[in-house]
Amino acid sequence: MITIENKYVSVVFRESTRQLSITDKRIGKVWKQKPFPETIPLVDSRDIPGENSLFFTFAGKIPFTMTIALEQEADLLYTLSSDAGCPMEALAFPPAIPAPDSNHFILQTDSEGLLLPVDDCGYPLEQQPIFRCSGGPGMAWLGMTDSELESGYMCIYETPFDAEINLSKTDGLIDFSIVWLSSLGRFSYDRKIRFVFFDRGGYVAQCKRYRPYAWKKNNVASLRSRLDRFPNLRKILGAVHIYVWDDARNKEFLQEMKDSGIEKALILWNPNHHPYPDRDFTPAAKDLGYGVGNQELFTDIHPDTQERLERKKEMPLLLNCYPGKFEFLTAKTKDGGTYSNQFGTYVCPAAIRNEMIKRINQTLADYPQETLFLDVYQANGLYECYDERHPLTREGYAKNIVDNMKFIEDTYGMFVGSEFGADYGAGHGAYVYGMMTLQRTWFDSLATVPGSIYYIGDWKNGRRPTIMLGSRTATPAYHKYALNEYTRVPLYELVYHDAVVTSWRWEDCNHHYPEIWWKKDLFNVLYGNAPIWSFDQQRFTSFKTTFVASYQKVILWVQQVCLDEMTDHLFLSEDHVVQKTSFSSGKSVIVNFGSKDYEYEGMTIPAQDYVTISEAKR
Repeated sequence: MITIENKYVSVVFRESTRQLSITDKRIGKVWKQKPFPETIPLVDSRDIPGENSLFFTFAGKIPFTMTIALEQEADLLYTLSSDAGCPMEALAFPPAIPAPDSNHFILQTDSEGLLLPVDDCGYPLEQQPIFRCSGGPGMAWLGMTDSELESGYMCIYETPFDAEINLSKTDGLIDFSIVWLSSLGRFSYDRKIRFVFFDRGGYVAQCKRYRPYAWKKNNVASLRSRLDRFPNLRKILGAVHIYVWDDARNKEFLQEMKDSGIEKALILWNPNHHPYPDRDFTPAAKDLGYGVGNQELFTDIHPDTQERLERKKEMPLLLNCYPGKFEFLTAKTKDGGTYSNQFGTYVCPAAIRNEMIKRINQTLADYPQETLFLDVYQANGLYECYDERHPLTREGYAKNIVDNMKFIEDTYGMFVGSEFGADYGAGHGAYVYGMMTLQRTWFDSLATVPGSIYYIGDWKNGRRPTIMLGSRTATPAYHKYALNEYTRVPLYELVYHDAVVTSWRWEDCNHHYPEIWWKKDLFNVLYGNAPIWSFDQQRFTSFKTTFVASYQKVILWVQQVCLDEMTDHLFLSEDHVVQKTSFSSGKSVIVNFGSKDYEYEGMTIPAQDYVTISEAKR
């Protein structure tokens, strides 16, 4: 048995069981790491005199050492080292630190955040890369907390780019662990994770521990500090974000929105769909005080076909189309293949710069916009490129994405938005879409069946894609996870609220499920972030009263806190239907998702409504 300790925690390793246990001495709580697997031979284990560290040597297919250093207070830094040139595919190590019993939650950093009961029976469990919007963590950490939302631990992935998170179930309880991936086929560099143990504060304390670390590492600046550089950024702060389609892409419709009471909005359009706006569209939007931009896509490419080339002639800003450039622009796998999905083949971000410049220049010549929304730019995940002309590790892939975002900022003086809020992009993406949508559970099999009440639609109609303009009914999984006030928590907002404007996915707008429109609006109020709409003239006119009421309900409050740090989040009722968020300006809001009024400290919080503290005191 070997031991290290300080006044906060003690760490004991028993060779007989190959198991590490951590005791939080402040509260007497014991966490037991799963035993080191027998398939990874343990050669040596010892403490390092004078360093308060444990040292392990492992043999096998991937020989490596591991140091566990007890650092400040209750931090354990795990460092795995091997020969940089050691061939590897994947290394699942160290094992999980499971919950001691079922009275715990996993803090899943999928999008905004999920408070997942460890005994949940329905949540999809799988291995997922970090920084992929299909369900991987957007922030490089996961955590665990007890049912009192006090004690627990967080695991920070300090070298996150070549890593995946494995969610699995042992003895009926969900846990999570790390799987290290190779970097271009090699071990390449030291792999590091940090466990931080908490005796109180729960998920809020964990987020606040992560915030300064992430801001420093990713060069994050507050929205307020960026206003001098990007004065037009003010137009999207405390604004509704709107995608316009078909006959809504004209200045007359913009005026109709303004006259209806939609005072502050970011207006976006997609150049892959008819009709293109007239050239007076952008100036008209600016004159009305709206922010304006369009969707760009620099991540995918299609092979040249006659059909694509004809469409390019018809629609000069067509995305995914780079005639004659397919072979050079694509990211290559080790065997010379490419990466692709249903939407196209993935571009290498180191190769796209010149084509990006050409299309932006072309766009701005006709539409002198104030922002570009970079579709999928942080959402596809990270890939290796083996093309000798532009080779990239996954970390290099992320760096080039950031460099391209920064290039747009520096060259064109425009702030940019993106899909999904990956940590590494937080320093340059002023707004992101998709963080309010919990990616693993919003899009399930029931939503993919045409003709079903749950069907979310498709993109096939060029002018009016049903996925953007249709209505549907929320699936049971959507209600249970994606919009469940019991399990949702604003983890991303507690870290980045004053740095990145967040919203739902554009296929998952506030109004897409009419029966729960009110609930999505309340989540925007609670989190102090932007609602998102998608409509043509027909849909806006049909629901104009509701759109205007939704705007008034959400935006006037969001405008008050859009530049603030979110300082706290509390569940005020045992069933979590009443919640409170607080902000650095001193403002707070209490939201009641329930069907009955709620009394709190002499205030009545109406059912399915909210009250700000200042309003309550009047």
